[in-house]
Amino acid sequence: MNVSTIKDSRSVRTREALIRTAELLFAEQGFEAVSVNTITREANQNNRNAVQYHFGNKTGLLQAIFDKHSPSVAAKRADLIDALLATTQPVARLLATAIVEPLLDKLTDPDGGEAYIHISAELIASNTLGYSLPQAHPLQIPRETKLAQLAAKQLTHLPPEVGQQRILMMNVLAFHGISDHARVRKNRQLDPMIRDTDFMASNLIDSITAMLEAQPSPNTLQILEQRQGK
Repeated sequence: MNVSTIKDSRSVRTREALIRTAELLFAEQGFEAVSVNTITREANQNNRNAVQYHFGNKTGLLQAIFDKHSPSVAAKRADLIDALLATTQPVARLLATAIVEPLLDKLTDPDGGEAYIHISAELIASNTLGYSLPQAHPLQIPRETKLAQLAAKQLTHLPPEVGQQRILMMNVLAFHGISDHARVRKNRQLDPMIRDTDFMASNLIDSITAMLEAQPSPNTLQILEQRQGK
């Protein structure tokens, strides 16, 4: 093994160590609460500039975490949508299932999968809204075309402003529901059904389906009309 290969191998190990450490710290403490120095120290890196060297800054490290996990979630969603479109499921349930099931798979991913769910739950509102302003958003998360098209098809019965907020709430409910469950299920003092993952997942899909199908109330439409009239 030549010197260049050794350096490349060491660089890859350092990068992976920083990502794994950041995953755990961000998941446990929150993105804003964790400093670059803490990540470097907990990753056992002597070079205090290791994060800057490999990722540019803390946001670059966060981007690397999403780059590690998001593609597999998106790919599973796309495959699942194709499979579900061949069934007679209503579009709202199909969409809810496609949102939830690939995230559930992450709970059994030993390489930072659960941490990714917790981090995503913390940031999901800004990330979802970031699809509308990708140039201004600090993270670059590719839009899932099949999912977006399916959501647009399902929400045609709603005013655009209501539909946009339903999409945001759908993502918030999915990520926070699974993130919270990941912690709740470890508490053996709670009711077994509260800790049951299959039960939670089915109930979560039911809830998202109902939210997508629901007509806006007269009060919601009145508020929308009033705000638009200003």
